[in-house]
Amino acid sequence: MMIPAENHSESGFSLIELMVAMVIGLILAAGAFKIFTAQEKVYSVQDQLLERQQNIRAGLDNITRSLQMAGYDPVESDNFGITAYQAAAPFFPASNASTLALAAASELYFTIDDSEDGTIDNNGDERFGFKINSNNLVSASIQSSDGDIASWQPVAENIESMAVSYTYADGTVSTAVGLPDNAVSNRNFKDIRSVTVTLTARTAKEDPDFTDPDTGDHYHRETLASTVMLRNLSY
Repeated sequence: MMIPAENHSESGFSLIELMVAMVIGLILAAGAFKIFTAQEKVYSVQDQLLERQQNIRAGLDNITRSLQMAGYDPVESDNFGITAYQAAAPFFPASNASTLALAAASELYFTIDDSEDGTIDNNGDERFGFKINSNNLVSASIQSSDGDIASWQPVAENIESMAVSYTYADGTVSTAVGLPDNAVSNRNFKDIRSVTVTLTARTAKEDPDFTDPDTGDHYHRETLASTVMLRNLSY
């Protein structure tokens, strides 16, 4: 008796099906990679924005706290205040030297009587300065009236500019470089009541997906300002 042969069909994927599956897998992998890189870029930009904010706040806080001591003069010698930096005599103690003047739009210098003796000492403890150098906010203790500076120390990175304006007792606001100055102004130095410092910071790297409408480059910028009442000069 003959037994009929069974017809066994072999199950599996054809070559075409395998190729289709591979293509679909590659598409899914490419999509996942694109999402990953996009998220990575977002995180990178957010980190830079956070770092920019921390830098500008730290810089402004440092200047603000320092300015609050400007003009500290317990013996009322009138030799201390916010002053100008000049090539010949960077710090000039005029008869009413509780003054505010700028050598440049991005520089600020002032004195305090740390030793409380009424004399500006040459020890680096009574003359101070802030300025912008290579997109960094730096500060220094100046050791003598000749402007000897050991080195400028970094305060905050990626700070593009510092602008300073000052307000007189009558409410007038001045931003002119070098004012007030006896040679060009009839205002008394002691008329100044407050100083406003404005810093502009930028991210460390450019964002190719962003364009600054003012500068045309790809840095994200932030501007913050702080007004400091000159408590040691408001008398």
